[in-house]
Amino acid sequence: MALEEITTGPWSLLPALLAISLAWYTRDAIIGLFVGVASAGVVYGAFRPETVGVPPDIAGGALGPALGAVLGVKHVPELIATAPLFSSTWYVKNVLMAIFAIGGMIGLMIRAGAIQGVLEALTERADSAADAEKAAFLAGTAIHIDDYFNCLVVGSMMRPLTDKYDVSRAKLAYYVDSAGSPAARLAFYSTWGVALIGFIGSGIEQAAASGSLPADMGNYVTQTGDGPAAATAQIWPLFFNSLAFGFYSWTALVIAGLVAWQVFPNIFGMKHEEERARNGGGVVGEDDDPMISREMDQYEMSETADPDWRNFAIPIATMILVGLGAMFWRPSPVVSAPQMTTLFSLGGYEFILPAGGKWAFDIGGIRLGLASAAGLVVAFVLYRLRGDIPSNEDATDAMMRGFKGILLAAVILMFATAIQNSVTTLGISAFVTDWFSGVPAAVVPLSLFLVTSAVSFSDGSSWATYGIMFPIAIPVAFSTGANLPLVMGAVFSGGIFGDHSSPISDTTVLASSTSGSDHLVHVRTQIPYAVICATISALLFLILGYALPNGFRILPY
Repeated sequence: MALEEITTGPWSLLPALLAISLAWYTRDAIIGLFVGVASAGVVYGAFRPETVGVPPDIAGGALGPALGAVLGVKHVPELIATAPLFSSTWYVKNVLMAIFAIGGMIGLMIRAGAIQGVLEALTERADSAADAEKAAFLAGTAIHIDDYFNCLVVGSMMRPLTDKYDVSRAKLAYYVDSAGSPAARLAFYSTWGVALIGFIGSGIEQAAASGSLPADMGNYVTQTGDGPAAATAQIWPLFFNSLAFGFYSWTALVIAGLVAWQVFPNIFGMKHEEERARNGGGVVGEDDDPMISREMDQYEMSETADPDWRNFAIPIATMILVGLGAMFWRPSPVVSAPQMTTLFSLGGYEFILPAGGKWAFDIGGIRLGLASAAGLVVAFVLYRLRGDIPSNEDATDAMMRGFKGILLAAVILMFATAIQNSVTTLGISAFVTDWFSGVPAAVVPLSLFLVTSAVSFSDGSSWATYGIMFPIAIPVAFSTGANLPLVMGAVFSGGIFGDHSSPISDTTVLASSTSGSDHLVHVRTQIPYAVICATISALLFLILGYALPNGFRILPY
């Protein structure tokens, strides 16, 4: 059972700040993350000493918080067990299961020569480091139906090619993280489309509950016994408006493309990594700790394997088709509200016309666990039928090597989601809300961008941050008169920037893992580019905050 959420003010930032600072200092993300979670237990025990067994007559006195803090480590298992990676069915099915399924598939692909086949096919078209970098960027932007999917697949697919031409692993991790994730988050048909509809809907519900929702947007909510509920199908135009102002994603894609085409230079740590790699110092430094097991990195293909790029393409195509099929097909109608008119439907993909005359549509969510498991099964059967893997025992060993190779990423994700759970339990939402009292309308978008960036960097999750910030930002936009699409774009951008630059971010961990990069080297080399993108975005939010009228929008809603 999850701990009750409490209000701890600035103490809610302590777990994330400790995790980040110790990760940098020790160069070990696990140490920082564990201490961060442990500190959350200490803070919770200090504020609620009775929850750790301090007697009531002592808990209310001066000694109570001190004893509660000492005994607060009792809450650490609870904070980990109730973290999204374990407590959320969505996380279990679409993250935890997918990590190990794709890890097992990568082990099979290496053993069956599928990775070698991709390398040979790409080598025919790429004959330089510059070509390898362009291929990594294009692969990252092309495979964007989900950011986890992108991180797990693209790094593994491109690593042999970039290694061949001495492109540093940090540079590959940058392309995986900076091309795929922003592209996934701009695609309405990705997991992000559905998720952001929910986040925006929660903000609309909060505005309706607080009485700040404008009268002409009353059809965006329906009244239920539990209060206002968002009319999900009508929120899509709001979502599309937020994409137009998602400046960080657009800027990150442009900068990454310019880097890949050698227009934008390698700077700071990235320059050092690339110079070392090009001069024969290796794609990772001697003191680096790549987030892929040595056993996996040195695993060789079977003597019976015939290197063939199709051995890679068929399981990946299976994943994509199953993932998209689960997204666009549902066994039951998506929209049943009486005010909606269904124009036509194909399975669960319905085009509807709301009573207000505005277009909308609803899409199901991706099933990444299902898709990756399907890819794993297809890979196993395909390689055994072709004889690329000579025996079931050999295939099982290959999968086990893949599972081991991805284990470190799973452990870090466990602690990263525990940090997210910790700061939420300590009441970071209430602490952030107080920051916006008295902010002028023109400065609201910039302020929200900066605050959302800070929260996302602290909790390591744009999704967790959106759950905190959208219910705050949308009512703030209505109450202050700030431009709503610009405000949504600011929250959208801030969440991605913080997630993109934080060492405790799940997608950053995955990018490091499948690219075979030292995690903190990846974070350190990517941050300068992320800061440049964030600075450009901040300037745009400031300028447009003054320039755009309150009623301006890209699409009508």
